[in-house]
Amino acid sequence: MRTTIIILCIVLALLLVLAGVVFFMDYEPQPEEPASELASQSTEPSSTQEPTTEVPTTEPTEPPLEKTLQEPAVYLNGTQVESYHINGQHYISAALFAETVGLTLEGEEPVKLSGRLDTVEFSADGQSLTVNGETLSVTDGVLVDGDVTYILFGDTARALNYPVYVDDQTNITYITPSARNFEIPEDVNVPVLMYHAVSDNMWGIGELFVSPSSMEEQLQYLTENGYDAIWFEDLAHLEDYDKPVILTFDDGYDDNYTELFPLLQEYNVKATIFVIGNAPGTNHKITAEQIKELSDSGLVSIQSHAYTHDDLDVMGEETLEFEFSESKRAITRITGKEPSVLCYPTGKYSNLTLEVAARYYNFGLKMVGGLYNTSDDPFLVSRYYVSRYTDIYTFAAYISDAGT
Repeated sequence: MRTTIIILCIVLALLLVLAGVVFFMDYEPQPEEPASELASQSTEPSSTQEPTTEVPTTEPTEPPLEKTLQEPAVYLNGTQVESYHINGQHYISAALFAETVGLTLEGEEPVKLSGRLDTVEFSADGQSLTVNGETLSVTDGVLVDGDVTYILFGDTARALNYPVYVDDQTNITYITPSARNFEIPEDVNVPVLMYHAVSDNMWGIGELFVSPSSMEEQLQYLTENGYDAIWFEDLAHLEDYDKPVILTFDDGYDDNYTELFPLLQEYNVKATIFVIGNAPGTNHKITAEQIKELSDSGLVSIQSHAYTHDDLDVMGEETLEFEFSESKRAITRITGKEPSVLCYPTGKYSNLTLEVAARYYNFGLKMVGGLYNTSDDPFLVSRYYVSRYTDIYTFAAYISDAGT
């Protein structure tokens, strides 16, 4: 019996093995398709699709320029401006330069700026600069950094004949378009009027104090009768004015700010104030802050009344050099603009005074002398004295020859 059971187990085991062999011989497994291919099936076989390469839609950009901010500061026309050293040269934004000096940026390819007196143009390759018809060679006159176009700063200023004043104590640079030398049309009468204080508070010599009401009457007369109050720098384009006059105020009294300035603003009239270099902020004198505000107003030109207000006619050359250089430094530091007109204190001068003054200024003014004509010596400019007792009829007579 035992033997029979063993034999049956062996036969059963053989049958199971045989069944397994037959099953695996008949089974053919189906290959799996990749999931990515299944997801991308289309009406066309995938084997027919060509691989694509993306083409860049924008051109590669130039790396930004390596710029170093100019230090110490540079002032252009009274405004501190940002300028840079790039590749060993001095540059400024073309738009900023144009705005600060009163030019119009007409184009940037090539760069062209123009105004009443000047036209500036760089060649398309940036290798030449043409100013008012005169061309000079430059190296990399124009550079572009992103959306900003830069032009050579110093070369452009010098080509325009802008004076460049460097304070040798601070190394700050001041570039002042209004201080440049320029040609003046000959034989034109331009009355120059001399005032001092404008106030009814007569703490000093009474005749020097024109009353605010008289000052307003005179300004009103100017505006209603077609007169143009100008600065000395405006003599460069004198043809723009039919009846030009110049209003000057000596010494820089504080009432020039408190009384005169509001009237100038009301009537939109220009004036020139001669400041004593060592006096701002002293008794009855305008402060440095007031001087800066007046200068920035677009109505007041701040010019020199020497440094100490002492008599220039008895000074030696060295003392005159000090008077003029220190006055220039003091005023330039306050306004950011280099003065170009000198008023002789108390009207006193010598031949040596005139000689030394010409090293620092473009004009020199006397106290009196009558009508100024543009053919006169620019360092002997005559003026009419307007006192507290000058009535409107005398005032009208003083200016009646303007423009003739």
